Amino acid sequence: MRKSVLAMLVLLLCLPILSAEQNETQENLYTLVVPTYYDMLSVTGCFGGGTAARMQIDLAPTAAFNFDVGAGANYDLFAQTVTTALSVDANLNSLFLGTSGIGLNVDADISYKSYTLQLGGMQGFYGFGVDPLEFDTSIELNFSPYASVGIGRIYDISRLKELQLMMHHLDIEPTAERLKQAAMVRYRRNEYLNRFTDYTTENHVAYYQHLADAFGASQKMLDLLFIDQAQAYQFEVGRYAGMQYGWELEARLRPTIDYRWYRLDPKTHFILNLDLMGRYAAFAMDEQLYYYARVLLSPGMLSDGSTSFIFTTNVLGQVRYLPPNVPWYVDGSLSIDFDTTQATRKFQLNLGGRFNYMIHPLFIAYAGLELAVNDSFTTQSLLAFTAGGTIRLR
Repeated sequence: MRKSVLAMLVLLLCLPILSAEQNETQENLYTLVVPTYYDMLSVTGCFGGGTAARMQIDLAPTAAFNFDVGAGANYDLFAQTVTTALSVDANLNSLFLGTSGIGLNVDADISYKSYTLQLGGMQGFYGFGVDPLEFDTSIELNFSPYASVGIGRIYDISRLKELQLMMHHLDIEPTAERLKQAAMVRYRRNEYLNRFTDYTTENHVAYYQHLADAFGASQKMLDLLFIDQAQAYQFEVGRYAGMQYGWELEARLRPTIDYRWYRLDPKTHFILNLDLMGRYAAFAMDEQLYYYARVLLSPGMLSDGSTSFIFTTNVLGQVRYLPPNVPWYVDGSLSIDFDTTQATRKFQLNLGGRFNYMIHPLFIAYAGLELAVNDSFTTQSLLAFTAGGTIRLR
């Protein structure tokens, strides 16, 4: 009897140590970066439904005749190494010519970042890109290139947390090595699924089989394939949506050329902004409390015939309470904005909270509170209480 009591006491004393060691192991994987590469190019007609040529004859009253040809294209590229990341999202929405004239509509977001800079003995980075590039013939031009420099690094850990949840739901022993090997596959998901082939089923089979192999559970490939159909998993994965880890300070110089014909005064605007941003994301209370904060200060100069000083700022905060082994979690958020270019109100505040509860896998409920002051920079302010959910009765 004494031996049993002694063993139980030792076990109780070791539980906090084991939990701390597990969290330490997980934290070691938070900064994991997996090299990956994928690109995709597709071309289609731009007149709706893939139509590339259109002939139109008006029967009355003018009997006008129009014939146009045109196409659109989409190109996505993501190339990441341990120290660099390049992302291209370019869309040629339409390029047409014919009796209606010539038209062009494009938009693109391009970014490159390199973490090879050393600043005062700290890990630094530099980057450049265009965010956004929007052009529509004689209608709109919005071109905003930028160059940035900073220190620190923010990591996306939501996928790592999803993998831990999968292991829990599928009764796979959660070892650090299995988690790391699974992450090496999961982080390359887009690379697997976007490989060029005329039989995309092969891509999905290869991805889920490799993921199951990495878990050391090859026989559970079908379980991994359909795990997102499980109601409990669907609810719990929301606990980790958008999670990040680390800190980052960045300065970005961003000139902008902006022209829109539908303005009351459709002149070209030249804007020069200096964006100063800080981000921090971490855990507290043995990973039961997640918090994220971002501060953006953006002084600038606006020239539209006359020159004026402009200033915008945004403070964003998020907290999420994640109690272990219970079917509920709580989200809270705060957003504060100040913008000197606004006409009605230059300040707005949004504060919200939401309690999410899985009463049963077929019965998901929530309750929330929202406070908005000068909503969307107008004179409207509101306090709202919400509640609801989903339930399947048969």
